[in-house]
Amino acid sequence: MKAYVTKSGAKQYKPSLASLNRIISGDNSTGYCLACGKSAGGVEPDARKYECECCGAAKVYGAEELVLMGLYH
Repeated sequence: MKAYVTKSGAKQYKPSLASLNRIISGDNSTGYCLACGKSAGGVEPDARKYECECCGAAKVYGAEELVLMGLYH
Protein backbone atom coordinates (compact mmCIF):
# COMPACT_ATOMS: atom_id res chain seq x y z
CA MET A 1 0.00 0.00 0.00
CA LYS A 2 1.17 3.47 -0.84
CA ALA A 3 -0.01 6.54 1.04
CA TYR A 4 -1.20 9.62 -0.83
CA VAL A 5 -3.02 12.85 -0.03
CA THR A 6 -6.41 13.56 -1.62
CA LYS A 7 -7.46 16.91 -3.06
CA SER A 8 -9.28 17.62 0.22
CA GLY A 9 -6.09 16.96 2.21
CA ALA A 10 -7.05 13.55 3.64
CA LYS A 11 -4.41 10.84 3.82
CA GLN A 12 -5.45 7.65 2.03
CA TYR A 13 -3.83 4.48 0.72
CA LYS A 14 -3.82 2.70 -2.61
CA PRO A 15 -2.67 -0.82 -3.46
CA SER A 16 -0.18 -1.81 -6.12
CA LEU A 17 -1.39 -2.85 -9.56
CA ALA A 18 0.38 -6.20 -9.08
CA SER A 19 -1.65 -7.01 -5.96
CA LEU A 20 -4.89 -6.01 -7.69
CA ASN A 21 -4.04 -8.23 -10.68
CA ARG A 22 -3.44 -11.20 -8.34
CA ILE A 23 -6.87 -10.68 -6.79
CA ILE A 24 -8.62 -10.27 -10.14
CA SER A 25 -7.03 -13.43 -11.56
CA GLY A 26 -7.51 -15.38 -8.31
CA ASP A 27 -10.33 -15.40 -5.77
CA ASN A 28 -11.72 -11.98 -6.81
CA SER A 29 -13.48 -11.42 -3.48
CA THR A 30 -10.96 -9.14 -1.82
CA GLY A 31 -11.11 -5.38 -1.63
CA TYR A 32 -9.10 -2.63 0.00
CA CYS A 33 -9.96 0.18 2.39
CA LEU A 34 -8.62 3.44 1.08
CA ALA A 35 -8.84 5.03 4.55
CA CYS A 36 -6.67 2.59 6.53
CA GLY A 37 -5.03 0.44 3.84
CA LYS A 38 -6.29 -2.91 5.13
CA SER A 39 -7.62 -5.62 2.85
CA ALA A 40 -11.20 -6.83 3.25
CA GLY A 41 -12.60 -10.24 2.35
CA GLY A 42 -16.00 -11.00 0.89
CA VAL A 43 -16.03 -7.90 -1.27
CA GLU A 44 -17.62 -7.90 -4.72
CA PRO A 45 -15.32 -6.84 -7.61
CA ASP A 46 -17.43 -3.73 -8.29
CA ALA A 47 -17.89 -2.75 -4.63
CA ARG A 48 -17.90 0.93 -3.74
CA LYS A 49 -18.01 2.56 -0.32
CA TYR A 50 -18.44 -0.62 1.75
CA GLU A 51 -17.85 -0.17 5.48
CA CYS A 52 -14.41 -1.24 6.69
CA GLU A 53 -14.40 -3.75 9.54
CA CYS A 54 -11.09 -2.32 10.84
CA CYS A 55 -11.64 1.44 10.87
CA GLY A 56 -15.38 1.84 10.19
CA ALA A 57 -14.92 4.15 7.21
CA ALA A 58 -17.08 3.64 4.12
CA LYS A 59 -13.97 3.41 1.92
CA VAL A 60 -13.74 -0.27 0.90
CA TYR A 61 -13.62 -0.84 -2.85
CA GLY A 62 -13.40 -4.02 -4.91
CA ALA A 63 -10.19 -4.77 -6.81
CA GLU A 64 -11.69 -4.32 -10.30
CA GLU A 65 -13.34 -1.07 -9.24
CA LEU A 66 -9.99 0.31 -8.03
CA VAL A 67 -8.41 -0.55 -11.40
CA LEU A 68 -11.24 1.18 -13.27
CA MET A 69 -10.90 4.24 -11.03
CA GLY A 70 -7.12 4.34 -11.48
CA LEU A 71 -6.50 4.10 -7.73
CA TYR A 72 -3.33 2.01 -7.69
CA HIS A 73 0.40 2.57 -7.86
